[in-house]
Amino acid sequence: MSSAALDSKQLDLASVRRAKRLVVSIEGMWCAGCAMAVERVISRIPGVTFASTSFAGGSALVSWDSEDFDPALIIQRVAKLGYRAVPLIEADEMERRIDVQARAVWLRLAIALFFGMWSMLGTLVLYLEPVVAASAAGYWIGLGAVVAAVPVISYAAWPFYRMGWRSLRAGVPGMDALISLGVLAATGLSIWQLLQGRAGVYIDTATMLVTFLLIGRLIELHARRRNSAAVSALRQAVPETAARLCDDGGLEEVRVSELRAGERVIARAGERISVDGTVVQGQSDIDRALVTGESLPVSVTPGARVEAGCVNLSCELVIEVGAVYGERFVDRIGLRMLELSGAKSQVALQAERFARWLIPVAISLSVLAFFYGYFHSGAFEAAALRALSVLVAACPCAVGLALPLAFATATATSARRGVLFRDPGSMEALAKARTVLFDKTGTLTAGELELVETVGAERRQLLLWAAQAEAGIAHPIARAIQAAARREGLTIERGQNSAERYSHGSLWHDPECGTTTWVGATAWLAGQGIAVPPQEQPLPPGATRVDVARDGQWVGALILRDRLRPDAAMAVSALRQAGLAVGLVTGDRLETADAVAAEVGLAPSQIRARCLPEDKVAELEAAAGPVVFVGDGVNDSLALAAADCGVAVQGASAPALASAGVVIAEGGLAGMVDAWRQSRRTLRIVRQNLAFSIVYNVAVLGFAAGGAIPPAAAAVAMLLSSLSVVANSARLARPLPAPKEHRVRSSQSAPIPT
Repeated sequence: MSSAALDSKQLDLASVRRAKRLVVSIEGMWCAGCAMAVERVISRIPGVTFASTSFAGGSALVSWDSEDFDPALIIQRVAKLGYRAVPLIEADEMERRIDVQARAVWLRLAIALFFGMWSMLGTLVLYLEPVVAASAAGYWIGLGAVVAAVPVISYAAWPFYRMGWRSLRAGVPGMDALISLGVLAATGLSIWQLLQGRAGVYIDTATMLVTFLLIGRLIELHARRRNSAAVSALRQAVPETAARLCDDGGLEEVRVSELRAGERVIARAGERISVDGTVVQGQSDIDRALVTGESLPVSVTPGARVEAGCVNLSCELVIEVGAVYGERFVDRIGLRMLELSGAKSQVALQAERFARWLIPVAISLSVLAFFYGYFHSGAFEAAALRALSVLVAACPCAVGLALPLAFATATATSARRGVLFRDPGSMEALAKARTVLFDKTGTLTAGELELVETVGAERRQLLLWAAQAEAGIAHPIARAIQAAARREGLTIERGQNSAERYSHGSLWHDPECGTTTWVGATAWLAGQGIAVPPQEQPLPPGATRVDVARDGQWVGALILRDRLRPDAAMAVSALRQAGLAVGLVTGDRLETADAVAAEVGLAPSQIRARCLPEDKVAELEAAAGPVVFVGDGVNDSLALAAADCGVAVQGASAPALASAGVVIAEGGLAGMVDAWRQSRRTLRIVRQNLAFSIVYNVAVLGFAAGGAIPPAAAAVAMLLSSLSVVANSARLARPLPAPKEHRVRSSQSAPIPT
C-alpha cells in the first residue's frame, strides 16, 4: 500500500513520523495466530523498537526511535502478508465487522457439524463392526464418509489453510499450519485407503479437528467483540451533542465532534458534561465518578477543570472547550484500552510454540521415513504408508483441543454459579495471579451513601424534613436521604413548589405551613446566617455531614457514609490467606480509603488513593504480576482492560462489564473468590491435557517414524489421545468443591509492590 493510499485514508504520515508511534487497525485477522504473524512481520522491520498486535483489539501498536523511519513500511509489510493496516476504526464499525466475521464462522461451523456428523457416523460403524469393514458394504460406507466430509475439509477448513500458509510465509508457523497438515494428512490417508480397496478411512479425525477449532475461533471472536463493546460503552457514557453558546447569546445543539477549542458550551443542571474544558461562569457540584470513581460530589467554580462524562448536579455552567473530540480524557482512555487489551493466553502460546517446533520435525521425519523405507524395502507403497503414518501421528487433535474444550466446560459450569469467563487468557491470568488490586467505591463498598447516624432532633422527624427538601433532586446525598426515609416508612408529601438547588445545598419553602427548610453543608448554612453548633465528636472516617435548619434555626444533622459490602472482608481475607498480595487502588480521598482498608484488614502501605484511571494502570504495571484488578465503575474500565485479568463485580457499569475478562453476575465478592478457585482448577486440567497430548504426540511420532505402527494405528492413537482430553476436561463439569481452610502465611499481607 502506497503513501498516497494512506493519505486517502486520512493518516497523517508526517505527524506519525514525528510522534515515533503508530496505532492502526488491522483488517483481515480472524484469530490470535493472525495477530502473531502480523506482529512478527512488523517487528522484523529495521528501525522498529516495539511492536504489539492485539487480535482482541483488532489493532497494532508500533514505535521506533529514528527520525528517518518511514511508517509506510509498516503498512506495506502488513499488506504483503495479506492484511490491511488502516486508521483506527470506530467502535461501531469494528463491532459490525466482527459480527460479519462471526456469522461467517457460524456458517462454517454449521456445515462442519452437519456434514461431519454423517461422516463420523460412517467411520463409527467401521470402527465398531470389523465384519462390515471387511465387506464390500464397508468400502462404500468408507467412501460415503469421505464424500460427506468434503464440505468440511474444503469450505469449513479453508481459513485454516489460508492462515497456515500466511504464518509459514511470516516464518511463524503455528497451530493453523499444523492443523492444516493434520487435516490434509488424515484426508490423504483416507483417500489412499480407498484407492487400495480398503474401507479403513480416518476422515473423522479431520472433521473433528476442524469442528473443534472453529469453536475455538468463535471464542476468540467473542473476546474481540467484547473489547470493541468496551470502547463503545465508554463512548456511550458521554453525550454525543452539546449546547454551543453562539456569539449572539443563543444556543445551538451541535455534535461534539464539530466543536473547536475555545468555543463555549452550556451544561445544565442534571446533565452529563460532553467536553473537556474550563468553567468560565457558574458554581456547582459535579459528580466525577466516571473519572475518579469517587461517590461524593466535587464543587467547581470559574477556573476549574471539568472532563467529559462528569455530571453537573446543581447549577448551570458555562464551559470553554479545551480539548476537541478525539483528544478528550475519555477518548484517550478508549485508545489506551485498545492498546492494552487482548492479553494472550500463555498456555495457548505454549501450544503454538509446540506446533511451530513440530511442523518442521514432522515433515522432516516423514521425508526421512519415506526414503528409509523405500531404500530398505524397495516397495513404494510401504514407504508411502510409513510417511503417512508420521503425518497422521503429527496431527495435533489433542493439542488443539486441550485449551478450548477445558475452557468451554469450565465456562458453562461457572455460568450456572453466576460467574462469567470471557476468554481463556483472563481465566489463566486469574489462576496464576500474584497480586489482586481492588477499587473501593462500588467494589469493596456498595457505592451508595447510607444514613448511619443523626444529631439533634428526633431521627424520624429530622429525616422527614430533610427528605421533603431534597425530593426530586438528582444528587447522591439527596438519593441517600430519600432511601433512608423510605426505609423508615416515611411518606414524603410535597407541594407544587420545587426546591431551590444551590451548589452546596437546597432550600425549600412549604406553602402549606409557611416554613422554610435548609439542607446542606455546614459552611453553606453558616453563609445563610444560620448558627450551626460545632461538631462535638469527629466524624467517622469517610463520613459526610449534612445539616438541617428550619426557619433560620439549626435543628440537626445527618451523618452519611458509603457502606461496606457484606462479603468484602471475607474475600480479602481468603485471598491473603492463599498467599496473594492484596491492595486498594481508588480515586477517592486518602482518609476515606484508609477507613475502608481498615475494615477489610489492609494496612496503609497497601493503599493508593486519588488515582485517575491512568494512575491505576501505572499501579498495575508496578505490581508483581500477573495482576488482577477488581472494579465496577466507568473510571475502572481502563484498569480492567490493562490488568492481566479484569474482574467486574455484581452491579458494575456497562463499560466496566464490557472491559472485564471475568464478570461476577451473582454472589458479590464471594463470587470473585469462587472464580479464582475455578480458574485454578481449570488451568491445572488444561496443563494436564497439554502435557499428556504433547508427550503422546512425540511418542507416537517416534514409533511411526520407526515403522512400528501403520497409519491406521497412528490414526487410532490420535483418536484415543483426543478422547483422553475430552474425558479429563469433563471433570470440570462437576461442581466446585467446598474451599479448604488456608493456613495464613503471614499476619499481614505484603504491601503493593512498587
